[in-house]
This record gives sequence, C-alpha cells and structure tokens, in this order.
Amino acid sequence: MSLETYRLLAHALCIRFPVTPVYCQSDHVTVPNSLPLEHTAVFFEYVIIKGKQFYASQIAGWNKSSLVHVVILGAVPKNAYGEVLDILQIDQDFQNTGHPLWFTQMQWFKPWYGE
Repeated sequence: MSLETYRLLAHALCIRFPVTPVYCQSDHVTVPNSLPLEHTAVFFEYVIIKGKQFYASQIAGWNKSSLVHVVILGAVPKNAYGEVLDILQIDQDFQNTGHPLWFTQMQWFKPWYGE
C-alpha cells in the first residue's frame, strides 16, 4: 500500500477505535498503549452490496459504477456523494472480533449550488 494510504488508514483507525490507537511502523510511538499498524492490505477491484457491484476506480482504471451516494447518520443525517478510489481489507484484528476490517478510500464531491 502506498505511504499516503497507509498514513490515512492509521489516522482513520485512531479516530474509529480511540481506545486502541495505532501508529505507522516508520513513526515514533506517541501513545504508550498504541499498536504498530501492519503495512499490508488486500485490495479489491470491486465489492457487491445488495446485489450491486461497486468498483474501485484506481484499480479498475475507470469510474464506472464507482460513484456512490452515502447517507451519513447523525442528529441531522447528511447526503454525501463521491467516487470509490480503493477498496481494501486489513487482517490485523485490533478489537479481537475475529473478522477483517474493510475500508474504502473515497474522493468526496463538494455540493454545487449554482444554476
């Protein structure tokens, strides 16, 4: 995985699992209970969700079926739109669930309010 993706993944994991922080193996440990993040991941060309294929545009080489609409839940749900760049799986089990973690690297679109 690229260094940029590796750093983004470490940051996302620290936000998602604040009780179990991780750090990049090339960095210094800043939090005593943190774990080193493995530098390996399995990348996928596509995933199937509810019968529809979504492609990772950086792997597939095109953005066909990589454009998605996501509802971000919260006090006020928000609609977001973007392009799936990468789909990856890591097998490092931080929460002892026995399951791999799945991630997608996204390029989010900004809303346009013009005519």
